Amino acid sequence: DGALIEMAVHTAAVLLCGQNPILQPLRNLAFRPCTMEVKRFNSDSRCPNGHPCTVGECGRPMETSRCLDCGVPVGGEQHKALPGFQEFRNNEDRTQTGHILGDAQHRKTMGMSDRAMSPVVFVLIRLLTHLAMLLGATKNAQSLQKIIKPSVSNPVSFLQQHIQEDLAQLTKILGKSVDETINMLHLVLSSLLKDAHQHPGQWPVQFDMLSTKEKRNKWEEIVANTIIVPQLEDLDKKLLKLNRQIQEDERISSNPIVKIVYGDPVTFLSQLPKDSHIHHSKMWSCRKRISVENLGHVVQQKNAKDTVPLLWKFLQKETELRLVKFLPEILALQRDLVRRFQNTADVKHCSIRDFLNEPLSDVMRDLLQRRVNVFLSVWNKLRSSLDTNGEIKLPKGYCDADLTLDSKLEVLLPRRQGLGLCSTALASYLISLHNEFIHLVNKHVKEDDRYLISPSEVADLHLISYEVERDLIPLILSNCQYSMEKGGETLQDFDLERIQQQVISKFLQGKPLITLTGIPTLVYRHDRNYEQLFNDVRNKLDQSALPSSVMNMISGELQSYSDVCDALSIIEITLGFLAMAGENAEMLLTDYIEKVLQMGDQTNPHVLQAFRRCYLKHNIALWQLLSTRKSEQLLRLKRDPFVDISTVYKADLSPEIAKLLNTFLVHARLETFLQELHEMIVLKLRRVQAVDEFRPTWSLKESLVPYLDAKDSELATELEEMFPDEILLSHATATWKAAALFKRECRE
Repeated sequence: DGALIEMAVHTAAVLLCGQNPILQPLRNLAFRPCTMEVKRFNSDSRCPNGHPCTVGECGRPMETSRCLDCGVPVGGEQHKALPGFQEFRNNEDRTQTGHILGDAQHRKTMGMSDRAMSPVVFVLIRLLTHLAMLLGATKNAQSLQKIIKPSVSNPVSFLQQHIQEDLAQLTKILGKSVDETINMLHLVLSSLLKDAHQHPGQWPVQFDMLSTKEKRNKWEEIVANTIIVPQLEDLDKKLLKLNRQIQEDERISSNPIVKIVYGDPVTFLSQLPKDSHIHHSKMWSCRKRISVENLGHVVQQKNAKDTVPLLWKFLQKETELRLVKFLPEILALQRDLVRRFQNTADVKHCSIRDFLNEPLSDVMRDLLQRRVNVFLSVWNKLRSSLDTNGEIKLPKGYCDADLTLDSKLEVLLPRRQGLGLCSTALASYLISLHNEFIHLVNKHVKEDDRYLISPSEVADLHLISYEVERDLIPLILSNCQYSMEKGGETLQDFDLERIQQQVISKFLQGKPLITLTGIPTLVYRHDRNYEQLFNDVRNKLDQSALPSSVMNMISGELQSYSDVCDALSIIEITLGFLAMAGENAEMLLTDYIEKVLQMGDQTNPHVLQAFRRCYLKHNIALWQLLSTRKSEQLLRLKRDPFVDISTVYKADLSPEIAKLLNTFLVHARLETFLQELHEMIVLKLRRVQAVDEFRPTWSLKESLVPYLDAKDSELATELEEMFPDEILLSHATATWKAAALFKRECRE
């Protein structure tokens, strides 16, 4: 606590007295934190229909494929994208604004640097920022709290914990004692007091709030190059000089603890022989701690980034690379969950804990438990990188907090939308990280990238896999030489080129690239692209409308919600088979279900009875009828049938517009209108980026009539003549609900 107070006081003195313009952001944080709040809105990048797609390697397309969700062509050739395909923009600033590190405990497992700078520089800038924020929290806690996300009740204690973690990380990187690390910070703070002209090459600009990525990067670059990096040069000599000054300072030199820490034991232990090389404090001082972080600092101190570029890159990403070995477990979990939930009718809504408590064999439960724990651990360590650097852009808020067993099960289910994007993004990120290094190694050793495998083939032997303490640290130690000069300290010397070669040969070389196509993907039945499905069915066999008598018979026999759901499920299964294999359009639906699909025993007898007058040529018409009936039943049960439709299409009808609609419904073919509007809502407005194709401010009539014209529906003329122009697309769901309610009231 005493050291922390000293650092904070020194920081306050520098910010109050310093004239250097690069101090302005820190000064704002310390004394006017309200000026550092930044709000930003990011754009999105998707396939032509709005589904997320990834492009490996450089992020620019070199081959064509099809979207996993809707089947439209994506990608491109020779770095040129296909029409409508939006390339992933890796230079987009996707970092959240404000302080987003969360609890300091989480940082013990997070990767170190997410900037183009060395870890020691990165952590030092972070430490200076935390010290400035601590001053701001003591002066204006309320304003400072708005910067911290998620919010905390006690910002002072929160920032103190982060400062302690910064010190712990710096100590580990530098291989120094805590006292030496703190002394180094004081050297940096002293350097900040110098006038701007004393820092050659500094950008002459006034910094205020770092509102853009460019401003933030420029400020960090200048602080690093003009303040921190010069202080790190010859750091050992500077600390030795500083220790000598402390030792000779008359105000504290008489302190026995200072004598022991900084002095020669011979001066206060008279029985020791004088002028001895053995009985000397330097002989008995502790060696520097060897760590991966410290090796990165050594590479930087030796200016060896260009000499050993692969080792430098490896050390920068090491905290994430050590997690690649868990990819097989994550893919296996995804495959298990896809097998369990593929093509089910409804989304599974429960916590991960509840799912694991469901009836399972002991062996399966233990296996799932282990794989789930691996997934949660890896996600929590990578979530910040996934939020800012992942190829799949996750919606805002998905990466804000750690996942636990009490999180929703949906985060584990690999889907192409919603919370399921978390699982898909994690697998994609680990594969891309692995591929990035394999590609660099192949380029380094002049080998080609022909060795490819799919995610379904991935095993431990294919991946970058090592244990830090068992494999990496011994490798570093075996290439470290110690020497000692007379009257000096023990010196360490690393054979960096040999370390790089051994890292390549032991961990990286000979591994395959992994394709991004083939990641397990869960598709619920309602996630299907029904437009594509219907087109495939029509290409295989002719489709026609249901006779009114058959429609009335089915509606009369399937009165309950469960019966309608069972019937719709059967129709969706048959549509899937017909889209692939086709069949005689005049075959009875019941014969197809019982004799071809062999599903008679698994089908509700009541449903089969209702289908007795239906043929395969009625399948799409049956889907339209039953999906509408299901939504009507949900409405009757006071549940929203359009949960996954954007709220922009859920505006309420005003009394005047409701009256106009009522007049239309009295004279319209109500059943046809209900089914056609319902189909358009489900097929068109449920798309990820429906808002771009169907603007909520457009007239509902102008949107629905062309849709019906394309189907040669007789309802189009009726709508053109009678439907109110005042009803907009934003009223789409409210219009359908009002029509369904009108129908129910008429029958009652």
